Amino acid sequence: MSLQASVEQFAGGRYVDARRTLQNAIGRNRDHAADLPGPVSSLYATLATVAEHMGDTNLWRWSALNNVQVLRRYAGENNIATLGQELSLGDNMVVLGDTSVADKTYLTVQRKAVEGGFSELAAGAAFRRAWLALFLEHNREAEQFADEAVTLAGANNRQMVELRDILRTRIAIRRGDAGAVDTLATRLRQSATDAPTLIFAPPVEDINRIDINFVADAWHDSKIRYADVGYWIRPDGRTSGAEVLRTSGLGQWAPGILRQVTERRYAPFDGEPGSPGNYRIDRFTVRSTLGTPTGTRIAQRMGKLTVHIVDLTETDAMTAEHRQQSSKVLANPNS
Repeated sequence: MSLQASVEQFAGGRYVDARRTLQNAIGRNRDHAADLPGPVSSLYATLATVAEHMGDTNLWRWSALNNVQVLRRYAGENNIATLGQELSLGDNMVVLGDTSVADKTYLTVQRKAVEGGFSELAAGAAFRRAWLALFLEHNREAEQFADEAVTLAGANNRQMVELRDILRTRIAIRRGDAGAVDTLATRLRQSATDAPTLIFAPPVEDINRIDINFVADAWHDSKIRYADVGYWIRPDGRTSGAEVLRTSGLGQWAPGILRQVTERRYAPFDGEPGSPGNYRIDRFTVRSTLGTPTGTRIAQRMGKLTVHIVDLTETDAMTAEHRQQSSKVLANPNS
């Protein structure tokens, strides 16, 4: 119940309430981790997401580490669930800027997964190393790790082959091949029941170039602003109908965020004739990081603003309000 309550609070923009609910639940349940390692680790994992969007990097890191430590201790270091959360820990370290720790984490998971016979998990770890190398602009290493991922998964694993092709497309775009996305899109096709595969997304424009003063209000956390953006993914892989469903003070940032969604490309998929496609809702949070300036012990928001995105359609944070909103759009796809 506490986990569900926290994601409802998060979806409602009540980040502080969500954090408090999760911390209280962890305090009540941590001594029962031996009997309920999965539920307790889920509390930590959800708290890590809330802390990320709040900009509390210390709590974010602490929660991500404790999520894994609970499973290591009570489910086993080589348990497949533990290894899966180890990958999530690596993902968190990437966003936190600890790329060397992330790469070591991915490599450790890859080795353990190979030893345990978890070929798909091993391939997923190898591909994360490839994507991280791509992020660091180490193109040759990225291609090598992606090839390794395909080998681990097996040549008949269509999904991993497609992921490698997406990575190669990103490298081609970086090298100036403007038609690479269209070439890949015409070749890839998914089932309408599969989660859409993102081929390309431009970065959100530098929001620090837009001078906006945050204004606190009684309903939302001070200096945290968010927007829920709804959009269609059409069967041809392009997005349409992007709109802000709900916002808390994003102001001039909204057009740039909508442009980012509009310019995304997903793998085309087979849909029923006349189908409008898949409807999604993403939460965009804009915030700076919590820190303690010299001369005070009071935590304040410091440094550049950053954008953090979570797909509400894929989580329990899809509240009744979101369901009602998407139902309206589904009923009137051309409105």
